[in-house]
Amino acid sequence: MTVIEDLLAGPRGRRFCWEVVLATVAEPPDDDTLFWADHWITVRQGGGVSFYGPGSAQPRPEPDVRQITVAHEALVHAADPASATLDQALAALRLAADSARWWQEPDAVDVRLGSVVPRTLLVRVATAVAGSPGVQALLAPSGAAKQWVVAPDSPWEQGPERPASELLAEWRRELVAERAHGTEDPVDAPISGTWWTSPPGGLVETTTERGGRGPFGLWAVEDHTGWERADVSPAAVDPTARVLTIDDAEDWAALCRRFPLDVTATTRRHDWYRATGRVGAWVVPDWTAVAEQVDAVRLTLLGWLRASGTAVPVDDRTASVIAGWTPDTTAWLHDPRPSLGPSSTWVWSDDRAGWFSA
Repeated sequence: MTVIEDLLAGPRGRRFCWEVVLATVAEPPDDDTLFWADHWITVRQGGGVSFYGPGSAQPRPEPDVRQITVAHEALVHAADPASATLDQALAALRLAADSARWWQEPDAVDVRLGSVVPRTLLVRVATAVAGSPGVQALLAPSGAAKQWVVAPDSPWEQGPERPASELLAEWRRELVAERAHGTEDPVDAPISGTWWTSPPGGLVETTTERGGRGPFGLWAVEDHTGWERADVSPAAVDPTARVLTIDDAEDWAALCRRFPLDVTATTRRHDWYRATGRVGAWVVPDWTAVAEQVDAVRLTLLGWLRASGTAVPVDDRTASVIAGWTPDTTAWLHDPRPSLGPSSTWVWSDDRAGWFSA
């Protein structure tokens, strides 16, 4: 695949490209077509927006495909995605991760980009984005030598360290118990539960970084809980470790075929139906079985852009989803864990729109 195809293969890659466009708009067109397009997409999904002020009782009619396309083209014309910097690329990656929601329908922007905007326009945007210096720096191979562990300053993210084998065994017991939910409820029933497919929380996860701006574990977190402060520690990674790399959808499918664990009779059936529109049987990797063969599993940045949130065919009956991962993250399935060096505190700055070492 080319980089352009990589960026357009999945919803997160398309959203990343669009966020780069928005970051490089010098002067936005005076046009609210996309606002109304998003409003009506949300209404069709069962949501809505409350309006106040003059004219609020009569919302504008839904724009047609031609109007939406013209509005997109106007924004692209006002932008310069080919000049995107690394800071703008990281900001776009952050927004692409933050807008991922694999427990409900795609948001209106993802719907627009996935089913309304013409492919020719998406290709034009992706071509410009892929050629920008910031995106090239972001997508450059990171290597495995330098990795970091991010420990958010949040009660939702902390907990006592427990053996990896104990965490994996508990994860499997709980997942098997979840299968008691069954499949009697309609797939579109308003039922939700566990939706992520990353290895269980509490395991060590290491991420890479680009340009000294802080590791991806700060920037690109799906379902972010709002923390704005974290300790970042360098991790000493064993260069001989057996690391299984997920670089695209087929890699994930192969992992699921090799170590399948059926989750059709859990609430994932409802969450992933809303997120992908697919009806059918679902599997996830059995991380306890994976741990018997490898030391760690890594999802690359390109793997995340290409496949996160899609219904990945595993065989002619089952599919799976990459959900809840931070891009370019390695999850370590064994003890001893990578040893950590002295930590530094990083904080989020709204004024500077970035993460900075305190």
